[in-house]
Order: sequence, then C-alpha cells, then structure tokens
Amino acid sequence: MKIIKCGDLGFKCNFMAAGNELEEVENAMYDHIEKEHKKELQKMSEDDIHHLKHRISTLLGRSCGCGAL
Repeated sequence: MKIIKCGDLGFKCNFMAAGNELEEVENAMYDHIEKEHKKELQKMSEDDIHHLKHRISTLLGRSCGCGAL
C-alpha cells in the first residue's frame, strides 16, 4: 500500500491518495491537485510542475506505505 498526503507537497489540505500501485497513487494525487488546487497550479511554471511531479514520485518511493514520512 502506498500513501501520500497533499500536505506533504506543501498544500494546506488533508487529502490522502492511497493504493497498491505507484502509478495509481501518483495519478490520484495529481488529479486531486488539478481539481482542488487549480489556482495554485496555474501560478506554477512548467519547471515547478515538473518538480511537483518529481516530489510526488520521490515521496512515494521513500515511504513505507504507512503515510508517515
């Protein structure tokens, strides 16, 4: 089980994406960000968005799946 919290990415939000597959959880988190944090996302440069996606992958790769980093 993989878990990532929206708050771990710097957003003031309690959303958590969870699933068994890394790609599934990455997609769920990015879909959430596109929907719920659209204004913040629109202010980001392409480079910032790339770093955000990289951070999601990095955090999921490092976590044990318990949701605590």
